[in-house]
Amino acid sequence: MNSRTYISVVISFFLYVLFQVLLLKNFILFDTAFCFLYVAFILMLPLKIGPLLLMLLAFVIGFSTDLFYDSLGTNAAASVFIAFLRPYWLNLVTPRGGYEEVIIPNLKSIDFGWFFIYTLPLIFIHHFVLFFLEAGGFSLFFFTLSKVFFSTLLTFFVVILTQFLFYRKAI
Repeated sequence: MNSRTYISVVISFFLYVLFQVLLLKNFILFDTAFCFLYVAFILMLPLKIGPLLLMLLAFVIGFSTDLFYDSLGTNAAASVFIAFLRPYWLNLVTPRGGYEEVIIPNLKSIDFGWFFIYTLPLIFIHHFVLFFLEAGGFSLFFFTLSKVFFSTLLTFFVVILTQFLFYRKAI
């Protein structure tokens, strides 16, 4: 990663945290769908980032979110977990030839199908870990699972929306 990429990562970190805690903290649909857009920060980090730096950045953004949500580390734990899984998931879903020209996995540089397969399961896993840690177990299994499902759909929709709004395709 070059210095321009580092600056881009730092700026996007602050933008995702600010957007999450100022606008999306109180954006709840029907008491079951919560939007955690900061997950996109982890998913949109460069593909060649090292696993230790990836997990460190995931911890920092999750912990920063926890500070504003008073959630005792659940966001940090879920973020570090998907950062741990991300390299393995990328190995599974990346085509055999790979993407040589892709530096950052966003809709600007890859097609929608691969973006869908890459992001949706990781968002689901993040929300699964987050909400079941928050629930403290499986006693409210179906209610918590409905929160996971609807929050995953809402978060994925907002991630796609931000991709279309803020990332332009190269012509």
